[in-house]
Amino acid sequence: MQQAVIAPNPVQPSPSDRQAAGERVAARLKGQVRGRIHTDPLMTYAWSGDASSYRLIPSVVVFINTEDEVRAVMAAARAEGLPITFRAAGTSLSGQAVTDGVLAVLGDGWRKLDIHPGAEQITLGPAIIVANANRALKPFDRKIGPDPASQATCKIGGVVNNNSSGMCCGVTQNTYHTMARLRIVLTDGTMLDSGDAASRDTFRKSHAAMLDGLHQLHHEVMADPELVALIRHKYRIKNTVGYSLNALVDYHDPLDILIHLMVGSEGTLGFVSEVTYNTVPEHPFKSTALVPFPDPQSAGRAIIEMANGGLQVTTGVTAAEYIERRALATVEHLPPMAPLLPWLSENSPAVLIDVTAPDATTLEAEVAKAVDLLTRHGATQVDFSTDEVRSHALWDIRKGFFASAGAARPKGSIMLTEDVAAPIERLADFVVDLRAMLDAHGYEDAVIFGHALAGNLHFQMGDDFSKPGSAEKFDAFSKALSDLVSVQYGGSLKAEHGTGRAIAPFVEAEWGAKAYALMHTIKHLFDPEFLLNPGVLLNPDDKIHVKHLKLMPLADELVDLCIECGFCEPACPSHQMTLSPRQRIAVTRERERLRASGEDPARLKRLDDDFQYAGLDTCAACNLCSLRCPVGIETGTMIIGQRSQRRGATARSVAGFAADHRGAVESMMRGGVALADAARTVIPAPAVEAITDTARRLTGDRIPRVSRSLHHGPGAPRAKTSHQTGQQSIVYFPSCATRMFGAPKSQHDLLSVPDAMLALLERAGFDVIMPDHLNGQCCGQPFQSKGFPEQAASVGGELKRNLSALSDAGRLSVVTDASTCAKHLREFPGDAPVLDSAQFLLSQVLPRLTITQKLPVVAVHHNCSAQRLAEQPMTEALARACADEIAVLSSVTCCGYAGDKGLFFPELNAHATRFAKQDIPEGCTLGVSTVSTCASGLSEHAGLPFVGLASLLEWASRP
Repeated sequence: MQQAVIAPNPVQPSPSDRQAAGERVAARLKGQVRGRIHTDPLMTYAWSGDASSYRLIPSVVVFINTEDEVRAVMAAARAEGLPITFRAAGTSLSGQAVTDGVLAVLGDGWRKLDIHPGAEQITLGPAIIVANANRALKPFDRKIGPDPASQATCKIGGVVNNNSSGMCCGVTQNTYHTMARLRIVLTDGTMLDSGDAASRDTFRKSHAAMLDGLHQLHHEVMADPELVALIRHKYRIKNTVGYSLNALVDYHDPLDILIHLMVGSEGTLGFVSEVTYNTVPEHPFKSTALVPFPDPQSAGRAIIEMANGGLQVTTGVTAAEYIERRALATVEHLPPMAPLLPWLSENSPAVLIDVTAPDATTLEAEVAKAVDLLTRHGATQVDFSTDEVRSHALWDIRKGFFASAGAARPKGSIMLTEDVAAPIERLADFVVDLRAMLDAHGYEDAVIFGHALAGNLHFQMGDDFSKPGSAEKFDAFSKALSDLVSVQYGGSLKAEHGTGRAIAPFVEAEWGAKAYALMHTIKHLFDPEFLLNPGVLLNPDDKIHVKHLKLMPLADELVDLCIECGFCEPACPSHQMTLSPRQRIAVTRERERLRASGEDPARLKRLDDDFQYAGLDTCAACNLCSLRCPVGIETGTMIIGQRSQRRGATARSVAGFAADHRGAVESMMRGGVALADAARTVIPAPAVEAITDTARRLTGDRIPRVSRSLHHGPGAPRAKTSHQTGQQSIVYFPSCATRMFGAPKSQHDLLSVPDAMLALLERAGFDVIMPDHLNGQCCGQPFQSKGFPEQAASVGGELKRNLSALSDAGRLSVVTDASTCAKHLREFPGDAPVLDSAQFLLSQVLPRLTITQKLPVVAVHHNCSAQRLAEQPMTEALARACADEIAVLSSVTCCGYAGDKGLFFPELNAHATRFAKQDIPEGCTLGVSTVSTCASGLSEHAGLPFVGLASLLEWASRP
């Protein structure tokens, strides 16, 4: 075998030199990339961490959207001597997505999703979230093979580059085995599309020397039976340690070898711009059980038999997640766990099992076989269920272990995770030995769980690297782990999380010198300059796994448990515009660390100053992040607290004046919007917007923007009180938002929300009671979101007391017409149960109505408060009553209007709704939302009018 070319990592410039080089890279890229470029301390620190235990501050962060921009970044980085790291979702667990060089973040340009005829294949851009790809395939009973636990967050680019697998994927359904085509950009700027004959032919001519090198490697490996046997053994189980050497034995054509080497290369060989997957069946019939065992050995023996020697199936037992007793203890307080608790002893693990089948009869037979197997191996209780709600709840617990178990660590410590695999036939002994080794090294807090059908176990533990000796303790543990897994069990140190910095020092110990030399030769053939992600996957520094470790200083008790996993980010309307919840927490921690240490006052001041806009002003504080977070961290609540801390005496005085003069403020706001409405009848709408935009610039954005979709509201309505015998009374509170702001005009002659609510309540036979002197009455949420909790408590408490009195101390129900208002009012003490309009209209009004007309299709937006109230099914049921079809805006979480942020920071609303038009089907002429301000922002950016749910239901039920 030829002597491998083993080059050291290139000499890295000093921090000050890197910063200057980053500035020069940014200057070179100006005008060449359309995405944002950051070199400032705030944004570079915000992008300094991924989900791993490592932190490196990039010299420059650049958002890329096209292959030409990839080439431009490569050229600029090469010219300034900086390495490049490509980043997708940043859920990497081994430090693959952090760098002190150029961090190239995937922008919106990589969101291609194309389902081929018959759904046998799907072509995806690297910025597509895995769960979104599977959601698109679900109507065809298909899915992509890789199914990582982070699939609601992680993106295809990371899945390809880490060869991620997951719960049901096993060995045979990962990207390497299910990929039909790959499109890549190499470091010299060459694009290769493996699915295009012309591209392949051109590449064979232009890169003949590179392909000859790969062809030679193939023949050298195949001539070494010992090496071939090692490679085949290593890939019989899950393995992402080092490069995908199986490409050298599975393929003969060097071009096919090249494409498959790209899979799992962690961004060190080139850039993946597109992938086509062969999809796999997603059988519609499934039964789930969480099965307890008396001890780990019996659970391991049952899994060994279920695994069929490692053969992946699509009918029968398709997933078996081992969860040890200590891991179960971190989630046993959750409601879905209750039925299991009586069966758990001090040492009882459990196995979460899915049995799937193409039809009900086959499912019944496969479940019976599974029950027999589990019972024979000593399962203490077996209870399979086809209840989808319970199944989703159990799998949500399992998918959230990374964060929920991490939250169980001591505050201030970092969460460490590893991901190992052993041959399936040795699983029963492996789980016992792994537990013993963790305890022996002082990690008694560690928990073990994993994809047991593939012999794949994860474990997590906490440590505080600010304490002396902690890094040395972790180093000793890592070496012992390498010996246990790689040597004693012949397994893999990284089954599915990728090598990264965490395992780079142990690649040679796992693979041996010959295979390790092959990997260096591969790196040299693809990237002789070490331009791409140097130090990741291959690294000569045997201590790199204990360098650049994150510190997690205490910053705010609301968020101290955050492990920075990034699960929250897809829900955040400001993500990739300014900061995400993960980044707000990371920057807050760094600011508090600097404040406590006093080490760099100038940097702290810059971070504090820049955090005002990026961290505070553009946070919608919707707390949808808490719904994605397995431990429910409310970053928005932290931000509201920080806003309050920054409010000076003048601001508090103004807030107090507004609270005391709410009626005048409401009249002024409604009058201002009415004036803009009137102006648009004389002056073209674009001119009115241009005037207000100019005024905003001149006043530093201190006056609100009035868009053409924002209209004045109807003010306080008047109820018609019939007092007919036998009529049921209801207290109705028209929210201030629906009083101040009206819906855009549509072709359906719709009533305003308050008028529609009154018409519906009367039509359904209710006697309506409303508060007197409605003008100025408010739930207090606008004050709360701006950081004035005292005024919020005063204003909201006064309204709640008023509503409680009107409800006869809770005898009558109270309904309001804005989900934000309903949610906020529930947080105040009082007798009145406050119902949102969606809840009340569905349960109490719709059954008393006759639907007389329907729309062909209506678009539906789930406002953030409605999501937190779990009202999505109610909203959709009402919309379905009014239309033949509904189209839920899947690309919009919180719309970013956030009360009045759409007026003062309209860019947040524009960013959050930038894909809304793609969700609107042909023939759709109307959309609904449960908050009038949200409806205004959606009307502007979705291209059709959005109205209140009550307005649509009133139209659909008109006599």
